[in-house]
Amino acid sequence: MNQAEKPRPTTAQGWEDRMIADYYDHRWRDVIEPLCGKLQRWKEGDLSHAEMEQVLEEVHRQVCEVRSLFGQRQDRLVMLIQWLDREWFQTWVTAYAPPEGARLVPPLE
Repeated sequence: MNQAEKPRPTTAQGWEDRMIADYYDHRWRDVIEPLCGKLQRWKEGDLSHAEMEQVLEEVHRQVCEVRSLFGQRQDRLVMLIQWLDREWFQTWVTAYAPPEGARLVPPLE
């Protein structure tokens, strides 16, 4: 389902839930999609076992980072997403304008 097909949240809670769900998908795709390509290269013989071991170590580090981030309380996570990935948030918020009562970090100066 693309963004045009997703219902627009009308409450602050719904907006935050949507942001978290969309960012969760974004972060996991950032981890998994490059891994898929590297696994294919390994299957084709373009990467050695040692190179794949390094790839898997990096993926493990990224997985730990994602799990740590999404293990935060929702109120903290909402703010962290906005601070840590301003570019993603700025793009996302143009599609999903915040309703009244939504928690927003102050603009960067």
